[in-house]
Amino acid sequence: MDNLSTITQKGQVVIPIAIRNQLHLKPATRVFFEVKDNAVVMRPSLTINQVFGIIKTKKRYIKKDYKKAIQEAVLEKFIKKQI
Repeated sequence: MDNLSTITQKGQVVIPIAIRNQLHLKPATRVFFEVKDNAVVMRPSLTINQVFGIIKTKKRYIKKDYKKAIQEAVLEKFIKKQI
């Protein structure tokens, strides 16, 4: 199956519906781009919920701990920008 699209003046490309369905891409899904072997590769970026639990540790964490750590990091970054 050939999927052809055109780059607009703004650099936008429409992802064909067959590809969006296959990758379960919904509106507002964040994607990651990289150049590999002279081609553009696009893949959905992972959310914190998808990454949660991938790394095995001896200490048990709960989602609440991760959310708190993320909130603290965002707040710290915001404060640094204000200074």
